[in-house]
Amino acid sequence: MSKSQSLLWISHSYFLREVEIEAFLVNLAPLRVGAGREPPLESSVDLAVLRIPIGGKSVPYIPGSSLKGVFRSVSIQISRMKGLQVCNGLPRDTCMDYKFTDLGDETLLKHVQELLKEGDKVGALKIFNEKACLMCKIFGAPSFSSHVEFSDAYPVNDKGEVVEVPVGVRTGVAINRRTGAAQHRALYEVEYVEPGARFRFKLKSTNLPNYALGVLAKTLRMLDEGLVRIGGFKTRGFGLVKIENPVFLARGLTVKENKLLPVEEGDIEVDLSGLATTAGGWLRAENESAWKVLERLESVWDSWRKP
Repeated sequence: MSKSQSLLWISHSYFLREVEIEAFLVNLAPLRVGAGREPPLESSVDLAVLRIPIGGKSVPYIPGSSLKGVFRSVSIQISRMKGLQVCNGLPRDTCMDYKFTDLGDETLLKHVQELLKEGDKVGALKIFNEKACLMCKIFGAPSFSSHVEFSDAYPVNDKGEVVEVPVGVRTGVAINRRTGAAQHRALYEVEYVEPGARFRFKLKSTNLPNYALGVLAKTLRMLDEGLVRIGGFKTRGFGLVKIENPVFLARGLTVKENKLLPVEEGDIEVDLSGLATTAGGWLRAENESAWKVLERLESVWDSWRKP
């Protein structure tokens, strides 16, 4: 595969393949995805959980943006452990916000926007590919759309119907950061989802190479093993989850004969024979087979080296 072809996956103008991962997040500990410091008007607690009205119910949920933030944060750590230079991915702290001397000390964002104004989309794509880190390419950056999307995760029952889930309230006390002692008259109440709720979510990616899918697979496994938590109050034991009933789906030009073909130069083919079946144009693996597919993708990430 030529270098020019390797740019195809970064561009959003071509369709090479689509991969989806569906699963349930089950919280093993109290889970709190908050509505902010100011509680909703109808809330009787200081720190309420985030809710959304569905079918006449007001149910706690996990926004896709929160899941994306978890995956990007963990992927950054994983990438740095591998020795890759990646940005923090925070607002005004992405590769697009950095200044480069060979670009006349202007930011990558400004340079890309100037090329786009001139109608040089290929040039803009090339300079983005050259300067931006892998995390910006996967999760997006200013003026560059993400290659991975996360659905909102709603609590469901065994029939897949959105349901209300039990919530609890704990009383806490604010700590004075200067003295380390309890702040006088600083009691607060925090709301959380009781353990045992099942949140259904979907991760959808477009054109990602196998090694990039591997870093997402590793993050999912770390969530399942309790190495990564979701939501707030993590230091107080909140946010422990496990992954149930994963389903792996893939289709596209680089999905052939139970294989995930390389998407760019240096990518590694993944053989899913015996793990996945084809139905309705999709390559599909469920439960334990899905975990084995994710394990193979993770091994691609572990062995991949940046060209």
